[in-house]
Amino acid sequence: MEDHILTDNFYHTVDLFIQLLGEDAVNKSDCFFRISRAAIGSYVDYSEIQRILARIKSFDNWYDAWEVSADRFARIAGEAETTGHLVTAGKNYLRAGLLYHFAQLFTRPEDPARSEGQEKRVAYYRKACPYLFPKVEPIEIPFGKLGLPGYLRLPVGVQLPPVIVMIPGANSVKEELHHWGEKFTELGIATLAFDGPGQGERSLRNKGVPLRLETFHHAVTAVINYLETRREVDAKRLVCWGQSTGGHLAMRAAANDTRIHAAVSLGGGYDFRMDIESTTPADIWEEDRDLYGLSSFAESESYIREFGSMQGIIEKVSCPLLVVHGARDNCVAMEEIERLKQEATGPVTLMVYEDGNHSVCNYNLEMSEAVADWVADQLSR
Repeated sequence: MEDHILTDNFYHTVDLFIQLLGEDAVNKSDCFFRISRAAIGSYVDYSEIQRILARIKSFDNWYDAWEVSADRFARIAGEAETTGHLVTAGKNYLRAGLLYHFAQLFTRPEDPARSEGQEKRVAYYRKACPYLFPKVEPIEIPFGKLGLPGYLRLPVGVQLPPVIVMIPGANSVKEELHHWGEKFTELGIATLAFDGPGQGERSLRNKGVPLRLETFHHAVTAVINYLETRREVDAKRLVCWGQSTGGHLAMRAAANDTRIHAAVSLGGGYDFRMDIESTTPADIWEEDRDLYGLSSFAESESYIREFGSMQGIIEKVSCPLLVVHGARDNCVAMEEIERLKQEATGPVTLMVYEDGNHSVCNYNLEMSEAVADWVADQLSR
């Protein structure tokens, strides 16, 4: 069956699900775990999420439902900036940018709204940067012809803080990692979140380049090289952290760069080949195809079968490794987590949440604090 038929059928099924079962079922469905991500990452409260969900009457107005809230917060931010209330301006530009991120997150790749949402995500986040506390510095990391866009945050009152490099996943971006940055800066750790090849501003749809699992570690090496030029941080005390696919990439980076003091994989797996099933949703294939810059689902499957495993790589990870997993994760199997623990040559700590979903979004409060404390402990040694 042709790719577009599979994706059309998938999105039609999603649309029927929304229309027949309503927004409350959407809120509770594992298929829509991205909403739990949005509740964490968009800096709005439960009531705002409920207002957004109530607007989703079909798949076709998904983007519009989020855009209403994003525009409202952008107006609030603009008015606050005009009147000199810069803290309020920063908070609301941040909300606007992140809501646009979640608006485009479940919008079809060819929809112009997806590009619009991505552009507004970056634009509003950058408007927020100087008004946030601690402030966020947009940076450009030398890497090939395009470079890598990122954000550096320094904890207040800490001389030469250690630093954590933060890698987003297949459909997350550097801006979405803002709430994680706060967890670390509160503990006196500087953060650098960036879009690597194939991600965010460097995705193919944003005139970037494909993500390549086998070479992504070169981008992390470029980030570390950049940090070594920044006199405000202690790049010799450095942790690499990644979420979902980013967790997989963080482990690959630790296998290839001994400057990484410790690594964290949040929701990352051992072997993408285990995800290849007849029941794999078409939107996942669509995402993989675009992420890797391939022309068909069949090409994506061939690429994953060749390069998707950590076999022969994880054994090179000799630094301390934290693997965080939700036992209800429908993307990464528990047996993958066991293999990571068995094959890494350094000390491995597992944090398994029995009722946790992918990346443990549904236990974020306790999980994120436990992860931040583990990182702080590693950097104090």
